[in-house]
Amino acid sequence: MPDPSKIHVNLITPTSVSVELDNHNCYETEPFEMFLNGSSLGMQTRNSFSLHGLEPGCGYELRLAEDGTETHTLSFRTSDRREVVYHSSRDGGAEDDTAGLQQAIDGLAGDEFLTIRGVYKVTALFLRHNLILHLPRESRLVGETDRTVFPVLKASTERNGIPLGTWEGCADDSFASILTGIGVKNVCIYGEGVIDCNAQAGDWWIDHRTKRIARRPKGIFLHTCENIALEGITVCNTPSWNQHPFYSRHLKYINLNLVNPADSPTTDGIDPESCHDVDIVGVRISVGDDCIAIKSGKIDFARRYHTPCSRITIRNCLMEYGHGGVTLGSENSGGIRDVLVTNCIFRQTDRGLRIKSQRGRGNLAVIQDVTFRNIRMEGVKAPFVINAFYKAGNDTYDERFVREYREATDLTPVFKEFAFEDIVCENVSYGVGFFLGLPESMLERVTLRHISVSYRPDASPGEMAMTPWKDEFLHVGFVCENVKLLELEQVCFREEPSRKLILTNVDEVREAD
Repeated sequence: MPDPSKIHVNLITPTSVSVELDNHNCYETEPFEMFLNGSSLGMQTRNSFSLHGLEPGCGYELRLAEDGTETHTLSFRTSDRREVVYHSSRDGGAEDDTAGLQQAIDGLAGDEFLTIRGVYKVTALFLRHNLILHLPRESRLVGETDRTVFPVLKASTERNGIPLGTWEGCADDSFASILTGIGVKNVCIYGEGVIDCNAQAGDWWIDHRTKRIARRPKGIFLHTCENIALEGITVCNTPSWNQHPFYSRHLKYINLNLVNPADSPTTDGIDPESCHDVDIVGVRISVGDDCIAIKSGKIDFARRYHTPCSRITIRNCLMEYGHGGVTLGSENSGGIRDVLVTNCIFRQTDRGLRIKSQRGRGNLAVIQDVTFRNIRMEGVKAPFVINAFYKAGNDTYDERFVREYREATDLTPVFKEFAFEDIVCENVSYGVGFFLGLPESMLERVTLRHISVSYRPDASPGEMAMTPWKDEFLHVGFVCENVKLLELEQVCFREEPSRKLILTNVDEVREAD
């Protein structure tokens, strides 16, 4: 357990508190017992955890003890708001209750918060300023499956100067999400309940790249919002991305459970796009694509709005079974900067730390000040990937994917320095690192420090990155092409790689024990 001063509160609501320990463990720590106002709440192992079922406007003392010895004491007071309980005759989810729930949300007074009790079928609910929405245990919002009844966010309509409808970095008509925020401030959605978008019961995942009326909804969509907190809830079975904050600021995603089937198409976990100041803490993500994908739009958005994604903190999270643990791109034309990923576990993801781009993203697509530190990867097939020739499944082969040198233009992305440190990679399949720059825009510097590697003995060959050439590898070390400097410091292989270094157009390699 850490020093008693290294404990802090991340969020207080009328009926809950979220607490985080500051230590060097990834996601979990040694078991400790929790006492609230002197009564035992049982054992806990998570670095970031929440306590629910508290009373509004009350003071509490939380004590943590390991082996009977007190290690932390924390005093706090819950928010003082009056509870309004929603429970209607449509409980059970057989009939749509969107209108009733929306009326309850819109009718709240400034000193009230709304608790939804029961199971309700909904299309899209729109958030409002200063809303506190509580989904307690056993409550459930279940998504409508008939796309013809969903509101459409039009690409031709702007709010706060930004198109309402968006899809994969461009303006496009899209369906409103089960919870949709447009320009709202000071909102908290929390509890132990479930938002089940129910995509498996409709046609959202069938022929998923075809636009029918509009693009698929997300789980929760935040458009130009500010001071938004989501805590504790489970969001599952989303038609496309689970969480999509878009041109929003000051966001907290705390102790969420984001779950989609592993074979559900393009159902990323959290995709902050051109957002600033985003904290993702204690979140468990298991989805059908990248667990977290940090984005800043394609070239048209970048030239018009000049808004990078910045100050993104990802801490004490568990990422499972996605295509990538934490991904930057591929829509990164506005740039990405000031990203910290630490104290996380990546388990059985295809790639671990994944940066993907391509020609055409533009010279504003600068990725810088990115730190990945103190991470444990378990069964990750390719832990480190930087790919400037990223080819998605719907990309046609064109000039973007010509491997030979092309003159740099204002459409050429820029690749600066990347550092990965204090990372354990267990049971690697394909290879440890795949670093592929453009011949006209090389990766300037890639540094790996204090990296421990073991290989999965029964692994089969596979693609480390999605490129047009679909090269396959097995148990290799580092595959590098178009890199100015590769630095390896205390990179320890528990078994010999099949080939340690596969180098093409690499100016310099520095190795230190």
